[in-house]
Amino acid sequence: MERLTVSDKLCYAMGGGFASNLSFYAMLVFFITYASDVYGVNPATVGAITLAARGIDAFIDPVMGAIGDRTRTRLGKYRFWIITSAPVLGFTTWMVFESPDFSATGRVVYIACVYMLYSLVSTVSNIPYHSLTAYITDKVNERSNIVLFKQFTGIIAQFIVSAGGIYILSAFSQTRDATGNVVVDFHSYHYLGILFGVVTTLGFWICAYGARRQDNWQRILQDEKGLQTDPAGEQQNIVVAVFKQLSLAFRSRSLGCLALASSANTLSLAITAGVTVQFYTWVLHNTRLVATGALLNMLFGASIYLLVKWLVSRYGNKTAFVIICFIAMVPSLILWLTFSPENITCTLILLACVMAFCQGGSLITWMMVTDCADELRWKTKKNAAGIASSTLTFSNKFGSALGAFVLGGVLDLIGYLPGAEAQTAGTLHGLLILMVLTPVCGQLLSVFSMIFYTLNKKNHQAICMKLLGDGE
Repeated sequence: MERLTVSDKLCYAMGGGFASNLSFYAMLVFFITYASDVYGVNPATVGAITLAARGIDAFIDPVMGAIGDRTRTRLGKYRFWIITSAPVLGFTTWMVFESPDFSATGRVVYIACVYMLYSLVSTVSNIPYHSLTAYITDKVNERSNIVLFKQFTGIIAQFIVSAGGIYILSAFSQTRDATGNVVVDFHSYHYLGILFGVVTTLGFWICAYGARRQDNWQRILQDEKGLQTDPAGEQQNIVVAVFKQLSLAFRSRSLGCLALASSANTLSLAITAGVTVQFYTWVLHNTRLVATGALLNMLFGASIYLLVKWLVSRYGNKTAFVIICFIAMVPSLILWLTFSPENITCTLILLACVMAFCQGGSLITWMMVTDCADELRWKTKKNAAGIASSTLTFSNKFGSALGAFVLGGVLDLIGYLPGAEAQTAGTLHGLLILMVLTPVCGQLLSVFSMIFYTLNKKNHQAICMKLLGDGE
């Protein structure tokens, strides 16, 4: 395996991390608001559409992971899919925020079709991208640094989506209210989709360039020789081979526990991010504070990453994850007990702390999944980076979709009225609960799932030594 250079790490981790997270957070932050407030689709219907898309992903994600593990092309194993799918992902990102003038039923059908198409293409791009982390290096510290690069770039992408997205929507809007203030319309979302689509495409291409030395035709031949595989025989039964590869995911209990923890963490992030615009608009009465909050999230997130790196080095991935989950509950509970809409500064700081610690937990899950890939490789004598990564990716998608579904239903339940001039006191209280207490529930479920996760620091080190002893 060729040694990773600093420039390769940066291109792979930051290019892919930026592209992957840009499209992810764009959907997380703006999709429900756009589809309901601008395009006129009922919030509960939008939530159902996202959940249905994740139902499709339940099958597609692991299949894509298995296909990636078994791909043999001149462009490499995983890079082939990243390179070819990137422009399609950029195009579908634009399509999601395009607003064709259809009937009410036609709009529901359009949103459902393009969102599911986006979700499918996103799978084809993201599963191979995440699979590369365990494939391009077998050094634990190097993997951790790559994950840190990837996730830190994700914080920058989140800031650009939240702050830059609001700026784009305001700058390109062609609608004003009676007092001359900007009203976000479909024109602004049109340009938002174009810009984010182009940047997503370029980011993934940079990512593929960074992995060119580790994922190529020569590496594929080297792996086949080392693992003593018969590519000609495997190609004769490709469907059976893919499903055999899928079965590898069930060989690791730790991978299942990690998927549950990740789903819970992402669910809470999805609800909190999805209700951000409504919370700042109606509870804090200032939408411009979204940009300030996003800046604080980025600054606090960078600090948390330093804490995560120290915790992982000292205690290992599992223990570090549990510690971060417990810490994440503290600012949520403090904010719930002390909240006042007049105390803007305290609210922004505590919310930034909540988001930073939740994202810190998400960061560690991407370190933990490489441990699961090592465990599967040791147990099965097969490369399972794609299966492990696709399982975690699916759990993240499922958590975000379930969060959107729950959010859409709860917004209906608390009487939220899109586009209304005012909301009831009960609605405002409901928005506060969604924003502040949801992370506590997610972190508690994440901690519970770790009871059954067996890959602690000592166990993983033993597996790595066995892999080295086997010449892998």
